[in-house]
Amino acid sequence: MKTERLYYNDPYLLEFDAKIIEARAVGDRLGLVLDKTAFYPTSGGQPNDLGMIDDVPLVDCLEDEASGNIIHVIEGSVTGPSVHGRIDPARRADHMQQHSGQHVLSQAFVELFNWPTVSFHLGAVSCTIDLPADSVSREQAEAAEDLANRIVRENRSVAIRYIAPENISEAGLRKPTDRSGDIRVIDIAGYDRSACGGTHVRTTGEIGPILITGIDRAKKQARVEFISGGRVLKYARQANRTLESISQTISAAPFETAAAVRALWDEHQRTRKRIEDFESELLDYEAAQFPVSNGVAKATFKNRGIEKLKMLAVKICARPGTVVLLADEGDQLRVVFARSADVAIDVAALLKKTLERFGGRGGGRPNLAQGGGLTGSAEEILNCAHEML
Repeated sequence: MKTERLYYNDPYLLEFDAKIIEARAVGDRLGLVLDKTAFYPTSGGQPNDLGMIDDVPLVDCLEDEASGNIIHVIEGSVTGPSVHGRIDPARRADHMQQHSGQHVLSQAFVELFNWPTVSFHLGAVSCTIDLPADSVSREQAEAAEDLANRIVRENRSVAIRYIAPENISEAGLRKPTDRSGDIRVIDIAGYDRSACGGTHVRTTGEIGPILITGIDRAKKQARVEFISGGRVLKYARQANRTLESISQTISAAPFETAAAVRALWDEHQRTRKRIEDFESELLDYEAAQFPVSNGVAKATFKNRGIEKLKMLAVKICARPGTVVLLADEGDQLRVVFARSADVAIDVAALLKKTLERFGGRGGGRPNLAQGGGLTGSAEEILNCAHEML
């Protein structure tokens, strides 16, 4: 016996009674097969419904492709033989808005640019459609967005139809289908016809606004991220709160924040460059004054940072006949070894010997090497390296 899918004909049905025809283990949970169900299983890019079976939470809803049955995975057990199902209304309504919104937006890209949707994903936060295009410009996205929202405002009817296989070629579907038997078609009056098993609204006005929130590339195709209905309101509220926060922080009017942030960024970059130049001059001075004993410059620093340590070592090595052994005691013990161009010592080999004794990882070139994660005191490590010169 195959599960009757009540949502096929009435996606607004939120409660139903059914008989248990099979119970099976699904991992460490119980899976129920019912004679009929209003719960939508994960399929066609749309996630499953959630809700309750009797008083037990439904945690997953799966389609058994072999039998065509729907498996209801619950967090507990029921007594049977009959159960009462209740669908989470907010989740169902959201999925209906997102999926119907996808049909409207997908057809907009077909009408305007002849880009049929290759795949669709309905996520918890946003949805995506993949298009057979190298890229989608902001202007193209907004044109499709405008057309989609016009169709929403026109409040066109959205009907569920069943078309016999022999008539499917004349049905005017947006994309071909390889499904067998009578084909379930979602018909947006005068605009789009698509074979689909998902849950949809009755009129396009119920979808609410459709907003494209991102354009990217995935698998050599263009990926358009979008949201519909109630998600647009949530997005707008969050965006408005973020804009208000930035506006108050930088003392700029909300719609002037972009220019103000760019100006602040430019000033930050200039300031950063001045600081880097100043630090370089300080390092030049430090390197010139750095004590060198018998051709070796050796010192330990606290939280100096490996990059600054390397810069200092290179500057000290501007002096001929010099080997530099530096350590930094920060989040972990790090070392930098360097030598002047006229010194024949391979400091990468010296570092390797040091790491063999004190652990850690590192490497480099004959004239400059670095390592980290050594165990032992900085003084002991540098003295050991000094002795191995």
